[in-house]
Amino acid sequence: MMKLYRLIPAVALLFASCSEDEMDRINTDYGNPPVSVINGRLMITDAITSTGFSTASGDYAYYTSVYNEQIFGTGNNQLKNAELRQISEVAGSSTFNNVWNGTYANLLNLKYIMAKCGEGGLNEGQKDLLGMAQVLAAVNWGILTDMHGDIPCSEALQGGALKQPKLDAQKDVYDYIFTLLDSAIANLTEAQAEGMANVGEQDILYGNDNAAWLAAAHAVKARYKLHMTVRDTNAAAEALAEAKAALAAGFEGMTLDIYDGTESLMSPWPAFQYSRDYCACSTTVQSLLKERQDPRENIYIYYYSVGDELDPSDPDYYAPVCGTPGNDSQATASGAWDLSAPRWITYNATGTYPLYPAATTHIVSLAEVNFIIAELQARNGDDCTDALTDAVEASFADSRSFGTIGMTAADYVASLSSRLSADAVGEVMMQKYLSQCRDEQAETYNDLRRCKALGKEYVVMTNPKNVNGSSNRWPLRLPYGNSGVSSNPNVRAAYGDGLYVFTEPVWVFGGTR
Repeated sequence: MMKLYRLIPAVALLFASCSEDEMDRINTDYGNPPVSVINGRLMITDAITSTGFSTASGDYAYYTSVYNEQIFGTGNNQLKNAELRQISEVAGSSTFNNVWNGTYANLLNLKYIMAKCGEGGLNEGQKDLLGMAQVLAAVNWGILTDMHGDIPCSEALQGGALKQPKLDAQKDVYDYIFTLLDSAIANLTEAQAEGMANVGEQDILYGNDNAAWLAAAHAVKARYKLHMTVRDTNAAAEALAEAKAALAAGFEGMTLDIYDGTESLMSPWPAFQYSRDYCACSTTVQSLLKERQDPRENIYIYYYSVGDELDPSDPDYYAPVCGTPGNDSQATASGAWDLSAPRWITYNATGTYPLYPAATTHIVSLAEVNFIIAELQARNGDDCTDALTDAVEASFADSRSFGTIGMTAADYVASLSSRLSADAVGEVMMQKYLSQCRDEQAETYNDLRRCKALGKEYVVMTNPKNVNGSSNRWPLRLPYGNSGVSSNPNVRAAYGDGLYVFTEPVWVFGGTR
């Protein structure tokens, strides 16, 4: 009997222990597991998608397309405000808050992936996954700092451990970008040599093709070395070498092709137009196309209601009408229906659905890399014809997804011979501007600012509202996101009243921060 009494406390403790273990299991949400237990290869898919859909081709592209005059902003709302250079829109901290938050969230995801590839992580030693994450992180940090200048970087992404990170100088952010890319190149080279395939179909960009990722790393490095030409006398030669290395490695573009065209999985630009009707063609682009008898004009300048192309003599044909930059009445129209729109975002003949809802998204295009080579060759006084032809052909190939191009790239470049003889750099930049009208407007914004910092503006902006009296109203940078301004005194101090966007270029393009 005494033995039985002695066992009772032990049994009670056993049941208490079991109950506590059971409660731990009950309180675990297996439908939403913590990041610590998720394999990094499952996280890379979202990182790729976010980079293309949100950071490279989201609000940054929508707004800069209007600042660049590649798109005319209409619809009597946000892009109208940008078109008319309303300070509350152009300098407001709420304007880019969504993409600011989204890009940092994506960088946090990429930070987790890279950590998992380290010692003791779930993906320890997986150099292919690590290299992919490093390339994507470089792209996200690059776009973020190019748009905003000094940003939280080295102290960012620490959650509750550090809620108010300092702003890093843009130079230091750029140094980190190149560190990421150099490490990515080394890791992807090793992964390729060892035949690693740890990511598989979760890599929706290249299908775990390490050679393709390696080429992309060189392409991304070429872009950011080109940006550094204002600050570093060696950067031009380095950018040229990286661009050539990308092509030698087989670079064919860093292009997101995941859309099925349904409303739930539509490409960002047609989805934006479908939901908002804020975008129309710009007379700036129209004039440049007409001056060159550019065969892309029927694709870049397209009327909503025509549907399949009609003969201009047909009574149902309507001549395209483009928005004149800064035109109040066109910008304040209730919708874009009275204006033309580029074919890649326009609707079908009934006006009920986009013509090309599954259009691809460029993160870094093949055309961009060839334009980098062409520009730097032209600046060196070398013949840039071959590189320019390759760049234009890449642009034509993309445009053929939306219509007919009635000329070869070689013939088109030949028709530009007098322009190239007069100003080769200028015509290369003009062609790059036209090529990037489709979905690479954020990079065009960088080019416009870079060329201005280098001393010559090749594509001249015509919006009269870029100046108000003696004050500049063309944004030299984009304002910080409101979440940073409202919660981080370091960002708040840098933002001030927001008017710095009109007076202070970012460091990489000639400013101080």
